[in-house]
Amino acid sequence: MASFDPDMDTATYRISVAPEALAEQQRLIANPLLAVVALLGVWALFRYSLEARNLYLFLATLFAATVCALLIQFHCLDCGRGDFALRARRHACAPVVRRLRAGAAPPLTPPLLRTQIKAWFVVAATALVLFAIFHHVG
Repeated sequence: MASFDPDMDTATYRISVAPEALAEQQRLIANPLLAVVALLGVWALFRYSLEARNLYLFLATLFAATVCALLIQFHCLDCGRGDFALRARRHACAPVVRRLRAGAAPPLTPPLLRTQIKAWFVVAATALVLFAIFHHVG
């Protein structure tokens, strides 16, 4: 009795494609919400570790702040799948592979994922600077 039913199951095969070629066809959107929420918790722990003068909590907070960068996610506009941004280079859904094999361009290409993450970082840093300026003015 076989567990593979050709009518119900689809065979998936590994695709040997260069990551650079995949990046040109992918339509991914950066989603830093989970990382931002984690950074808010890290900020609260950071403030508490400075008030309590606890070195171990301070070092754990610094470690947690660096780990927050791993929590940035992406969302694929082609298949709707979301995953961590570290796995974005390996994301090859059926529409991406189809466009890659046909040599067609994607209908609407957002900026690269790296560019989107850098833009989110610049926006967040600008918001923090503006908050610090206007918070101390009044």
